[in-house]
Amino acid sequence: MVVPPGGADEVIPVGVGRTVRFVRRSDVRYAEASGDYARLHTGTGSHLVRVPLAVLEEAWRDAGFVRIHRSHLVSLAHVEELVIESGRCTLRVGGARLAVSRRNTGALRDRLVRGALPGAPRHRTARRRAAPTP
Repeated sequence: MVVPPGGADEVIPVGVGRTVRFVRRSDVRYAEASGDYARLHTGTGSHLVRVPLAVLEEAWRDAGFVRIHRSHLVSLAHVEELVIESGRCTLRVGGARLAVSRRNTGALRDRLVRGALPGAPRHRTARRRAAPTP
């Protein structure tokens, strides 16, 4: 992966036959685990890269990517819809429907819904209990 100076958008070199294409991280809608590789899904197609999903998760956390399932990492900027039916949660990202694990559903819903409300705080803060008076 190549990170341009000044904190600009990261660029990922992707081999396609004898050609190397450069995919911008901001164009990646979601990444899907494929063994020790990851398949990056963009608006123009998908690209296989030799990077495990866990490595992308760590590297892209601050860029708004979240793990929604053991096999999917999603860009929150590209989430179009959140659906909860019969206790199961799915996301629509670029026309694809992606299942959210039960373990990740609550935190993801909070982050998407509460973060989108006007005036909502960016980060949840824990409330401090007042110390008991002697």
